[in-house]
Amino acid sequence: MAYFSKDQLAMFERLLNTQRKELLQEAERTVHEMTGKDESFADPTDRASWETEAARDLRIRDRERKLLDKIDEA
Repeated sequence: MAYFSKDQLAMFERLLNTQRKELLQEAERTVHEMTGKDESFADPTDRASWETEAARDLRIRDRERKLLDKIDEA
């Protein structure tokens, strides 16, 4: 006996595919933002702030990458 009905499985599949698509769009946006930065920072503090934010974004994207693996596995 199956735990989920076919309709429930289809609903979860749609939800996971939607989440997967959103995660990939966010990753693409992050890459675009980081590669589009050709600025030179006059103030070292501004540069440090940007680098800190970039490192945070990369950590988030790494977590999302792991979530994508789990979605694909499901």
